[in-house]
Amino acid sequence: MRFTTNRLSRLFSLALIVPLALSCQDIRLSGRIEGVGADTLVLEKLCVSYTRAVDTLLLNEDGRFSCKVRLETANPDFYYLNYRGNRLATLLLKKGDKVQVQADTLGYCTVEGSEESARLMESDREFASISAKSRSIAVRLSELPQNTSHAANLRRQLADNYVRLYRSSIRYIVENNHSLTSVPVIFRKLGDLPVFSQRLDALHFRSLADTLSTLYPTSPYVRALRKEAEAREKQMAYDGKIDSVAVVGFPDIELPDLRSEKVKLSALPGKVVVLHFWTSTDSRQKLFNQDVLKPLYERYHAKGLDIYEVALDADKFGWAQVVKAQNMPWTNVCDIRGGASPTVMLYNVGALPTTYLIVDGALAARQPADAASLRSLVASYLK
Repeated sequence: MRFTTNRLSRLFSLALIVPLALSCQDIRLSGRIEGVGADTLVLEKLCVSYTRAVDTLLLNEDGRFSCKVRLETANPDFYYLNYRGNRLATLLLKKGDKVQVQADTLGYCTVEGSEESARLMESDREFASISAKSRSIAVRLSELPQNTSHAANLRRQLADNYVRLYRSSIRYIVENNHSLTSVPVIFRKLGDLPVFSQRLDALHFRSLADTLSTLYPTSPYVRALRKEAEAREKQMAYDGKIDSVAVVGFPDIELPDLRSEKVKLSALPGKVVVLHFWTSTDSRQKLFNQDVLKPLYERYHAKGLDIYEVALDADKFGWAQVVKAQNMPWTNVCDIRGGASPTVMLYNVGALPTTYLIVDGALAARQPADAASLRSLVASYLK
């Protein structure tokens, strides 16, 4: 019998899988992708911090597919159905499930045979709608002068959008606290910042982790949730430091600069230090560097002004390119954890950009609200 390379590879893969069969549980997954002919789908598994492809599913001429999915443990797992790089469905699958998916490439999707997956997809639809609206508002806002009433109205709309998403997310995790589908909901991000970004949100993480640990003690998703809850509880220990910082100083930060050398905020010698949180992906914030921070630094650095600028960017290379292109002479550091950074919670950074002033080693009582107030405050401290 003549074997092709592909057939040998398939037989080799089957040889590896067969010994696991006794410890695995089959899931039947089938469905139809409307408007798609003979093609392929990619089935991916969420491995907590990354995804990996586990199978390529063949679509027939009518867009139909069918396959078996094997679970290696008794815990449910998250899977994604992707078509040409676009995610069509998020599924939480457990042993014995028989799931049917009906979807198209324009956002429509229904799931039968998995109530938890169906609930999660309803929540995902609302999240996608709010996220798209926020992006649209942000684009319009970036094209306007920021001191106009129209810009102020758009900022209010962005804030209202966040509050709406925050409340619906809390409602979901409270109503579904026994379901693993609450895990991706509590870890959601709106743009670069987590939806659950307040200090007291540590209580939501702890409550959900405790409940799910009793049901799924060995689930990797629950382990990640517990780890996040513990990290946030440690940050809660700092609660009140910002309010009483005139006495105790300020929470220190130590992050890598352009040379990947860690620089402490407390190491800056200036009488006045501008602590500025930003992202290099926003053109408005790049203009702020050139139009506001650079003139301020050039005028007052000799009188005792320093700047510690923290970029919350996952793309460190992209950030470095922007900093070099803008030729910013002050201290620039980057936190690739973005909105998940402990520093974000420590300084209660709810939006970007956010600016604080540290004066004579203590956090100033007043926080600059805009460029004009920043200039005025710096001038008042460095007469």
